[in-house]
Amino acid sequence: MMTKLREIRLQVVTFLSKFEAYLVPAGKFITAMVVFCIINAKFGYMKSITKFPLVVILALFCSFMPMSMIIIIGALLTLAHAYAIGIEFAIVLAVVYVVMFLLFFRFSPKDSFAVILTPICFMLKIPYVIPMSFGLVGSASSSVSVACGTIVFYVLSYMTKAAKAFEENGETDLLTRLRALLEGVIKYKEMIVCAAAFALIVIVVYLVRRMSINYAWTIAMITGALTGILTILVGDILYKTDISIVGLIFGTILACGVVKVIQFLVFDVDYSRAEKVQFEDDDYYYYVKAVPKITAGNIRDNADSSDAPKRAKPKKSPKVFAKKEMSDEERREKAQAAARERRKAEATEEKKAEIPEEEVKVQRSTTPQKRTQNRQKMIDVDKEFSKERAAYEARQAEIARRREAARAKERLRVNLSDDEPTRVVPEVSAEEDSELAMSQRMAYQRRKLEERLNRNDE
Repeated sequence: MMTKLREIRLQVVTFLSKFEAYLVPAGKFITAMVVFCIINAKFGYMKSITKFPLVVILALFCSFMPMSMIIIIGALLTLAHAYAIGIEFAIVLAVVYVVMFLLFFRFSPKDSFAVILTPICFMLKIPYVIPMSFGLVGSASSSVSVACGTIVFYVLSYMTKAAKAFEENGETDLLTRLRALLEGVIKYKEMIVCAAAFALIVIVVYLVRRMSINYAWTIAMITGALTGILTILVGDILYKTDISIVGLIFGTILACGVVKVIQFLVFDVDYSRAEKVQFEDDDYYYYVKAVPKITAGNIRDNADSSDAPKRAKPKKSPKVFAKKEMSDEERREKAQAAARERRKAEATEEKKAEIPEEEVKVQRSTTPQKRTQNRQKMIDVDKEFSKERAAYEARQAEIARRREAARAKERLRVNLSDDEPTRVVPEVSAEEDSELAMSQRMAYQRRKLEERLNRNDE
């Protein structure tokens, strides 16, 4: 059974992550619709803003805005309804909202959902789910958000009762009504007790579930439930509140069931395979407790007792101690290896610095296909160089033959006392020098090309 539930959970998580871009705005729209419809139904004194098209437009606007926008628009709607009752109601509610927003945006601006859900859960008769849930999945600052949501619900409820009382008594004096409202809100003992109890539940559950103990979340649930019951009972004895004790007990039990479902969704671990690891480095000692999650990859291997009641309990893994003291010789070897790596890195940097920037760019862009092309170019250059070398050697042989012929002719001219000078030898020497210069340039260009290709290959 639990294995099947975990598989369903995996499918749901996969679906949510796949369509998150569409589901988040849709969730905000539905939440805003529910909040605004409840406000108009329970506190709808201004009929002009209770029309359904206006509610839909406001909900669509909130679907593309942060969650705090739902709180702001909800506060404006309740202020409009309070103003429809009387200006003194709007003044008192505005003061409460200013104090609440100063606390909320100062301590827990990211817990907008807590402020929204708390009044809704109060109307659904399951208010104790909120403090225990946000104690597990939130932080200590979530206590401020939960307390603010509780205050909003009780203030709106008190104003509804006060409006009926003023109408029955026929009270019309503005200052008298304002003073009565302020005193009623400040001395509303049930609101104070519930807000303090819910904030305390959040803090206690948060502190316990962060402890490094087995089954910390379950212990946190039980501790939070007992804390809430005891706090509200003490407040009821001290301030004579009208909180139902039977509703408190059954509501707490229901809250534990809901929170257990939340634990299965976000914190499903196997404490039977928990391990404690101890290790150290040069600066610290580390003591780590590792608890494996029960995920889709190990569902079959980690079936719990509900799936296999007769399965033998797995043995706990032995403690792993990775602490090891290094000897002096090992420290020296480690230092020498570090020095060698440092010298190697410095040599590499110097070598990179000697390479021109253009060649570095060529090296970075070199790929195996590029290296193959470079090799082919090298082979083609060798072929061309071989042809030119053969032509150069043939030319040198021709120059040597012509030089020998010119010398023989010069000797013949000297012997015959020829009056006309022969310029063959200087011409041959100049042609030989030109050929030699061309050969040197070819060799230099080939050497530079070969060096560049070798660098690319490296």
